[in-house]
Amino acid sequence: MAQITRRKEPEKSPGIHWLCLALLCTLPLCLATTEDDACHVCECDSFKKIVNCNGKGLKSMPNGIPHDTTLLYLANNQISAIESGAFSGLTSLIRLDLSMNGLTELTPDMMKGVGGSVIGKIYNNELLEIPSRLFYRPGQEHHILTLDFSGNKIQHVAADALLGVKGVQEVFLSSNNIASLPEDLFANVTVFGTLDLSSNDLSSIPDGLLRFQRKLRTLYLHQNFIRVLRREMFVGLQNLRTLMIADNPITEIDERVFSDTQLVNLYLFNAELRSIGARPFMTRANSLLLVSLYGNDVEVIADSVWQDLGPRCNVSIGSTLRRVPFTRSDLNINLVGTDFVQTLSVTKEERNLLIRAGFSCEKTGYRTYQCTTCHQGTYGGAPEDCKPCPSGGFFQNRTGQVVKRGADLNCFFCNNGTYVPPEAHPGKTIGDCVVCPSGTDTSRHAGFRACPCVSNYYRKDRFGECFACPLQGTDCSEEYQHLLPGFWWTWDWGSVDNYQSYEKYVQNILIHNESYDESTVRFKGALPKVHPCPRKESCQNGGDGINATCEFGYEDFLCSQCIANYYSWFNRCFECPRWYVFLLEIVAALVVIVVLIIIVMWDLRRHRRRGRSAINALFSRFKIVLGFYQIMGEIFEALDGIHWPQALTNIGSFFRLLEVNIAQLIVSPRCYFPNFTYPTIYIEFITGMSFVVFVVLLALIVYGCRKSYLKMTKLSKEVCNNMLAQTKQTCYLVVVILLFVTYPSVSSAIFTLLPPGCDEFYLDDTDHFKVLRLRSDYSIDCESNQHVSYNYAAEVSLCYVVGLPLALFLMLWASCRSNKGSDQCSSAPSDDCNAGQPLGCSETDQSGYQNESDLDPKSDTELLCHANSEEINTSEGTGVQSEDVEHDDVTSSSLPESDREKTDDNKITWVSFLCENYKEQFWYWEIVELARKVLQVVFVLMFGADDHFTLFATIVLSVAFLIAHAYLKPMKDAAEHRLQMCSLTTIFLNLSAASLLLLPDEENQSSDARKEFLVVFLIVINLNIVAFVAGSAVWTLVKAVWKTSRSCRPINTSHTEGETTLRLISGIPISDSIYGSVSNHHATGVS
Repeated sequence: MAQITRRKEPEKSPGIHWLCLALLCTLPLCLATTEDDACHVCECDSFKKIVNCNGKGLKSMPNGIPHDTTLLYLANNQISAIESGAFSGLTSLIRLDLSMNGLTELTPDMMKGVGGSVIGKIYNNELLEIPSRLFYRPGQEHHILTLDFSGNKIQHVAADALLGVKGVQEVFLSSNNIASLPEDLFANVTVFGTLDLSSNDLSSIPDGLLRFQRKLRTLYLHQNFIRVLRREMFVGLQNLRTLMIADNPITEIDERVFSDTQLVNLYLFNAELRSIGARPFMTRANSLLLVSLYGNDVEVIADSVWQDLGPRCNVSIGSTLRRVPFTRSDLNINLVGTDFVQTLSVTKEERNLLIRAGFSCEKTGYRTYQCTTCHQGTYGGAPEDCKPCPSGGFFQNRTGQVVKRGADLNCFFCNNGTYVPPEAHPGKTIGDCVVCPSGTDTSRHAGFRACPCVSNYYRKDRFGECFACPLQGTDCSEEYQHLLPGFWWTWDWGSVDNYQSYEKYVQNILIHNESYDESTVRFKGALPKVHPCPRKESCQNGGDGINATCEFGYEDFLCSQCIANYYSWFNRCFECPRWYVFLLEIVAALVVIVVLIIIVMWDLRRHRRRGRSAINALFSRFKIVLGFYQIMGEIFEALDGIHWPQALTNIGSFFRLLEVNIAQLIVSPRCYFPNFTYPTIYIEFITGMSFVVFVVLLALIVYGCRKSYLKMTKLSKEVCNNMLAQTKQTCYLVVVILLFVTYPSVSSAIFTLLPPGCDEFYLDDTDHFKVLRLRSDYSIDCESNQHVSYNYAAEVSLCYVVGLPLALFLMLWASCRSNKGSDQCSSAPSDDCNAGQPLGCSETDQSGYQNESDLDPKSDTELLCHANSEEINTSEGTGVQSEDVEHDDVTSSSLPESDREKTDDNKITWVSFLCENYKEQFWYWEIVELARKVLQVVFVLMFGADDHFTLFATIVLSVAFLIAHAYLKPMKDAAEHRLQMCSLTTIFLNLSAASLLLLPDEENQSSDARKEFLVVFLIVINLNIVAFVAGSAVWTLVKAVWKTSRSCRPINTSHTEGETTLRLISGIPISDSIYGSVSNHHATGVS
């Protein structure tokens, strides 16, 4: 089997041969593809043999350039270096263009392998030197038609750079940094036509550099630093026809300096010659026909200076001569001024060179041009034509000027504080410079505008006057108005062209050279009006400042609204929480509320028959604290435009929690309904009024249900009536408490929606466009149909603002009148306190204030203690067998009417809630307090804090209530009186501080120190109210614990004959006779 396998192997060899043959056949195709790679990137013309790679973004030489290419264009790419032999094989190449590539280096033998004469365009690159043997072809001398290295940064030229080159038609080395040239650079090279060495750093020409250039016809040496023209510089230039050596600091010319030439045109203008020797213009056969000497301050010329000029020679010389020399009659000698313009007829090749020398040329025929020197007010050197001096602080009083190398323009400066206006531009003399307009800094050069503006001034015209910057909100440091952080404006008014015009103008005014757009030098529109942002941090205003930019999370008018997925909380925008986080917060809040209600109800039930409880006392003081912080919360919100210290702003945000604004205690619906954009103030108004209606309806429903339930029970009519009366009182109490607590916030929402709650905003600086926005929510347009409807609703709702205090007053008055003899509304001291006075009645001191000891639990149980002062444990009821609490209501309702009144009078009712804090004659004072909460903020809510009279009226009201309370002393408890006085004083001080903060700021260290002291002082007085109540709560708790530890012993219920036995019913001592009657009555009722 193994041998058979070996025999079959040779049978597979033909397949391998065929595979090799296929590879050999495809190899030429692969090579052809490689050779034509350049044509995939560039444009190839196989008929004309042209490869055009201009502007293809090449970074290196393309591969596969066809060998028969005659014209290769590689201009305007990113080729930085050319390797040696890169063009090898291009034997037919005639023209090579490597201009505008950013070339930094050329390697020797770069042109190795190139056949024929080449036009080499390597201008406008970044070359620093021309290396050795650049055009060397081994064993072969060749010609170059054109060699252009102009517009580079060449500093060094190798002596053998042109080795192997036999002749060059044109050499251009202008606009480089060449300071010197090797003397033998052109030793073996013949330049047939033009040599351009202009715009370099040459201070002289080596004596032997041009010695063998007998065929050179045109030499350009202008714009160098040559100071002396020596005869050796031009020896050997036997065919030189044109010499351009203008714009050099030439001060001296040798005798017979051009004697070895056949000069026809000599351009020696704009030099520094002051005198001319005897025979500087001698040439072979007196060939000079044009001599331009203008622009020199020549004062002395020898009489023999003209004798060597050609027949009918034209001479232009400045009018600075002290004496005109003798001259020939066939000469045309022109004494010209600074406005002289010379006209020349030249060929196309000469035209390209004259443009760089300060001439402007126009075509007059086929390959013929008429060139004139640049006029006054203009300068040459531009790619196409003479360029005018820009408007501003520039003029040019000479002709034929050329921009200096490395400079942007060639113009004289106007004197400081003067400029050439656009209508007089270009400036031709210094007389065209006029005084800069008002508002500009005349101590500085005008530059490219009508002088810079003085500090904190702006302009609307680059060449117009400057105006004082607005007092606040804008920065004018760059001569245009742009927003400062914390301020806002809008362009959403007028036409769109107004904003676009200002945007282009700002781009224009920020340019400090002549590249600005002349069509946007003036802004003819109106600027927006600046408005301070309610929350300064929300308006960031970055960039150029012409657009108001908001902090992330904020948007819309004054950056006062929240973006999607953000909600508003105390004028700030916060990211919407996760739904489960929000749910946990709601549950936690409800749990806290329920726990507090249970504790309060438990404490009230324990102390309903024993006088004023600790919770009750603290609750009374809490009403004072609540009223204080409700007012302060509204003040901090309404006066949000005032620059409160940050610490006080944070405290104010906490105060607003105590306003019990129901809508603000709920996270914005937009967190869960992204398309929900209903304004918050509308929600507050609807929620507040709905809550009022809901509370009243709920009370009516509860009362109705209770009444229906009692009708279905088997209790007696009297018991049902008593129980129904208790339900009625409870409903009254709940309604009064809830409306009392929410009254300030609901009233604020109503006042906010009234017409005075809208602010007028002018949108432009001409006060032509204006809008009305709601002060509490700037996204609401007060002129919209929707808001007008809410205006009407708010005006109708004023009935609630006035009606609630009025209704409570009338109800209190009626209740006190009907119970005049039962001390229902009295808080006056009485010997029979436990028998008939309302909750909170106790002994008073001589000043009429309740003693602090009234909160002592001992006084509540004093009648139940033994004669030896053994005390009952009031907190635990130790030793007292009280009735079941749930049975207490029925029991009390089953008591005889006289005894039941004594029991019911000690329960907390809506009447005692309103007047238990006050003396008998001031039973109405809680209504006054309710009105005070509204009146102290109504002016600021309706008219804003910007009006000083509004704040003055608010302060006057605050002082009036403070004086009234101090003089009348309506409260019976001394501690509560002091607490109320402290709260009223604090409100007055806060309003006084607000009035001070409205005054202009003083920018000095002492002012900052005083503000820091004011911050500390206001924080202390705003927090001392809470500290007072907290201290009272702690002290009361300590006393209660201490009293509880000294609990009373149980009452001995056994009695001797003749002694009255006291029984306890729900903690109340009842005599046997009363107890029996109660028991009999109860039995009868049950039966």
